[in-house]
Amino acid sequence: MTGPTDASPEFERISDGLRILDAIVGLTPREAATHPSLWPLLGVPAIDRGALVIFPLAACSATDRSGLERLREVCAALQQDCIHLFGGDHIHRETVLDPDEDPYGRRLAEVGAHATTPRGVVVWRVRDRGAALVLVVDEEREQATLAFHLVPKDWIWNWPPTPTTKREASRRRTAVKEQAAVDVVWSWPAADLAQVR
Repeated sequence: MTGPTDASPEFERISDGLRILDAIVGLTPREAATHPSLWPLLGVPAIDRGALVIFPLAACSATDRSGLERLREVCAALQQDCIHLFGGDHIHRETVLDPDEDPYGRRLAEVGAHATTPRGVVVWRVRDRGAALVLVVDEEREQATLAFHLVPKDWIWNWPPTPTTKREASRRRTAVKEQAAVDVVWSWPAADLAQVR
């Protein structure tokens, strides 16, 4: 990952975001289909919440200004790397989450996720999933966190726009229920990490 060094005593770099995405992109189709037992095989901390997998990248105290600045710098550098690798900026290969329209975007807004781009929180397609870079400053828990959220593609991209079969309609209803109920909050150290091998 490009970007600044980790100098703040309150700032903790947990994982390398590009390493995580490179590992996911490099999986064989058979390996990519092996959810949820796959995440520990990546060798990085992962919080498995069923359809949502959270990959913690960094954390700091919500009251430490230098730590928060470092967190934002790491976020911005990773954002640029993702635009370069997966598209975005003027190419617009990323999808902006709309809290008014997307249940997952609404869940992120409810916990105070900060916009990681001028347009909001964005999601890139990585293999058959969506990857969102999520920055949350939770003053109540006194912690700020940065993570990649890996979500099912059905949470983000629905095609065709209107379901044409009962099965598609059922899948959409299930996806909306999953998104509305998903727990997107985590803290570091995380008690519910998948075992790293």
